[in-house]
Amino acid sequence: MKCPHCQVEINPDFQEYYIGKYENEMFYSVFYMCCQNLKCKRPILILGKSKIVDGSTGKVILYGKGEEITYQQIFPVGSNRIPAAPEVEQIFAEDYNEACLVLPFSPKASAALSRRCLQNIIRIKENIKKKNLMLEIDELISLNKLPSFLSDNLQTIRGFGNIAAHGMEDQVSGQILDVEPEEADFLLDILELMFDFYFVQPAKAAKIRAGLNQKLSSAGKPTV
Repeated sequence: MKCPHCQVEINPDFQEYYIGKYENEMFYSVFYMCCQNLKCKRPILILGKSKIVDGSTGKVILYGKGEEITYQQIFPVGSNRIPAAPEVEQIFAEDYNEACLVLPFSPKASAALSRRCLQNIIRIKENIKKKNLMLEIDELISLNKLPSFLSDNLQTIRGFGNIAAHGMEDQVSGQILDVEPEEADFLLDILELMFDFYFVQPAKAAKIRAGLNQKLSSAGKPTV
């Protein structure tokens, strides 16, 4: 896993503190550890809940086929995603960063922010404006300017039930809709790819050209 503070790869080595059973018939524990990166060492706290508890140890333990422990990161607040790259324009970066922040607490709110961000990219960077996000994605793909890995992933949005169904009929992409957590997470993945294509890579290319022109100019040669 990556440390949610410094984003360095670390080995999950959580200690568990059992809290107890509460009104919803769920058992709760807090899992805690410190980042193993010596330059970080900051604490990580996760709330775990399960329908079954190991009474002999007093810890939340998984029993039986299909049973799962649900985890929620409680410190640091937010998801494990890093903020938008500095090359990304503020209007897009703000929605993305907020979508990352609220993801653990409200996938619906996160997805709404991501859908609005995605639609703004398409409308502002490509001047594509249709009655809903799905139609705008279709036209963007039809331009044949995106790399295949990006257009294929945009097309995958149609495979998600709620996003695809509502995307065909709702004109306001930022509307709060019922979504599964994996749908909200996937939208953030899509935005990372869009940011790389529209902002990060062009900035890198411009920097390379600027470096080349500086060398050419110093050598008394025409720039490109």
